[in-house]
Amino acid sequence: MKCDGIKIFVIIYMLVISMPIILLALRIKIDPINANEKKVSLNFKRNFPLKSDLFDLYSKIKTDVFNTNPLNEKVIDIKNGWKFLGNSYSNALSESKGLVVFSRKELKQLKQNLLERKRWLNEQKIEFYIAIAPNKHSVYGDMIPIKKYDRLTKIQQLDSLCKTININFINLGNQFPKDKSQRLYHKTDSHWNDYGGYYGFRSSMAMITQDFKNETFKLFTLDDLNLEIINEPIGDLNEMLQLKKNEAFIHLNLKNGPKAIAQKKILAIPFGYYKDPNFYETRYKTHINDLKLMVMNDSFFGYYGKYLAENFGESVFIWNYLFDKDLIASEKPNILYHEVVERDIDFLLVN
Repeated sequence: MKCDGIKIFVIIYMLVISMPIILLALRIKIDPINANEKKVSLNFKRNFPLKSDLFDLYSKIKTDVFNTNPLNEKVIDIKNGWKFLGNSYSNALSESKGLVVFSRKELKQLKQNLLERKRWLNEQKIEFYIAIAPNKHSVYGDMIPIKKYDRLTKIQQLDSLCKTININFINLGNQFPKDKSQRLYHKTDSHWNDYGGYYGFRSSMAMITQDFKNETFKLFTLDDLNLEIINEPIGDLNEMLQLKKNEAFIHLNLKNGPKAIAQKKILAIPFGYYKDPNFYETRYKTHINDLKLMVMNDSFFGYYGKYLAENFGESVFIWNYLFDKDLIASEKPNILYHEVVERDIDFLLVN
């Protein structure tokens, strides 16, 4: 009986994996896009019949039947509902565990870049802050059964370097609760949730308020926020595995509503910009003070930018890591705040 079941499974499996060849022979969905393009060659990869369906099946069998991860280099599945980025993206796991760190040559280049930026910004009378959002692995690394190497990680190396050359460095995880009473990151997504973003805001303002003691700010507490939990599709890690599952999405919203007023976008989208152009530039104004904040940021910033917008007379958020002197000079901010997630920390090596 068991042998018959195996034979049936093998037959079904062979039929499934043969379908693309059958469809190819029948010329279904395989016609070339360009008239001059050969009928097979590279076009086969682009129009591979049932490619998505086959991967869905492969992923489901690996996950549900064999209880294994179909893409372990991309996603680490802890099997308790939590997933983490693998090493295929910027060695995220190895960097968080201290297995991959900055070399002496890279630290020298990093020092040179940061000192040049600081020098130029000082000439423009602009206060400079570097803010790093910790990787999910750095906060919940105990779930991953890999021992952390006993040396400074890249984020710790950067922290030490910034102290040496007197550059404002903000570890956005500094004010995370020590007892881990609140979940700070999505389980099936590589980003933090609104709690993580809120504490990132608190860590930021703890340093900024020290440098601008005579200014008025709104240091929101959790009592100023409403908690809403919605079960909705989320999870870039699930998406990589083509798993269509939901998780509880934690939303924190200002009880009294936002006071910052959105402004018209005025900047042209840079050539080659590959993210959603609708999010490249965001502007706000308030009457809280006369300070102008300019932020260079990534997707982590979206979880706490709403609080920073309430704390500055004018703010402009640019979803881009590029240190663009012309753009900064034209905006004339009082503060340049450069937010980078830990797994993208190597972008600071780019001059």
